[in-house]
Amino acid sequence: MSTSAVRPNFAPAMRPLRPLRLLALAIALAGASAGDALATRGSRYVTAGRCAGVPGVQLKVAKGFCVGLAASGLGLPRGVLPLADGRVLVTDLGRWDAPAGRLLLLSPRPGGYEVRPLLKGLDRPHGLQAGPDGQVYLAEAGRILRVNLERTPPTVTPVITGLPAEGRHPLKQFVFGPDGAIHVNVGASTDHCEDAPAPRGMRCHEAERDTPGAAIWRYAQVDGRWVGKPYARGLRNAMALAFAPDGSLWQAENSRDTLPGGGDSEALPHDELNRIRPGAHYGWPYCTDMGRFDPAFAPGDCSRYTKPERLLPAHSAPLGMVFYTPAAAPEAWRGSLVIGLHGYRRQGHRIIAWRFDASGRPARNFTVLVDGWQATARHPLGAPTDIKADTRGRLWVTEDRNGTLLVISPE
Repeated sequence: MSTSAVRPNFAPAMRPLRPLRLLALAIALAGASAGDALATRGSRYVTAGRCAGVPGVQLKVAKGFCVGLAASGLGLPRGVLPLADGRVLVTDLGRWDAPAGRLLLLSPRPGGYEVRPLLKGLDRPHGLQAGPDGQVYLAEAGRILRVNLERTPPTVTPVITGLPAEGRHPLKQFVFGPDGAIHVNVGASTDHCEDAPAPRGMRCHEAERDTPGAAIWRYAQVDGRWVGKPYARGLRNAMALAFAPDGSLWQAENSRDTLPGGGDSEALPHDELNRIRPGAHYGWPYCTDMGRFDPAFAPGDCSRYTKPERLLPAHSAPLGMVFYTPAAAPEAWRGSLVIGLHGYRRQGHRIIAWRFDASGRPARNFTVLVDGWQATARHPLGAPTDIKADTRGRLWVTEDRNGTLLVISPE
């Protein structure tokens, strides 16, 4: 793959974006030590028994599964990627105000996982994916890197650069499409374009300009260069992205925090499950739910925007999702879309699954896969971030409120 990229001209939205920092990426392969190994010590979880070879966690889990604590003390773990050899990669965001993120390698050992950092000094890393070339790809706030794990220490190559790294939603999630193109979340710089000009009837520049934020961008190779174009817009923060087995792209939307006209509620506005169609506009910031219009903007017609396929609980904050397709997955769950709800409010901190019918449409209601973080005081409040499945049917879940890596395993 070529390492060159076309830098999109993301114009300022409601407030200027500061120039991207040129980071000196300190790459270090740390040797294992007694302090690194079997990093479940000091966990806030109460454990009992075993699950997938690690201590079991006493959460509510659907019949036929167990939940295990693979590692704790991981900082602010975000992205996760199980490797074919049994090891697991995790991104640690580090800090929101400085390039202090890490790429961690977790290696199985009797009784747990040994943790060591492979990369340091990353700028708010989140997304992790395996590319069609067999290489690992990692998203910082402002760029996407290819990581060569075959080198010691690992080497990194910038693939996509110039992504906006400031504003309210700087983190980047991305997925590879069936054709090898990279689809990247460029989150809105605000909650609901509240920095727009004051006169009633104005439209949101960030959602409408030629280089939109609140959008999914598609990058494909053209003459050896990665060239990006807007793919779908009107999506406030597409941190949960996944391609279905039929090749369709799905997104779980983090909707706005405040309601049109002010105020807030535990019930509104809903987060969303969207099927992403090229060129579609999904309504941010003008419309929420199935057509609730914000009178601060004009014209007041939500019919021009693509509606969600299904609604998620309000403020549940979906951050990671995956189609659960391994042959080793339990038959009743195989093909489901598994989503982690990161939200701290009462409708978050759960992992749910949406079954799809033969026509490729989600069922009317989702099923809860893991729950119970809030059930008793001895359980820390959970905040699942990313989710990936391995070939053994296990689901790997990063959980950043408690700095842990969990594994959901068929029993």
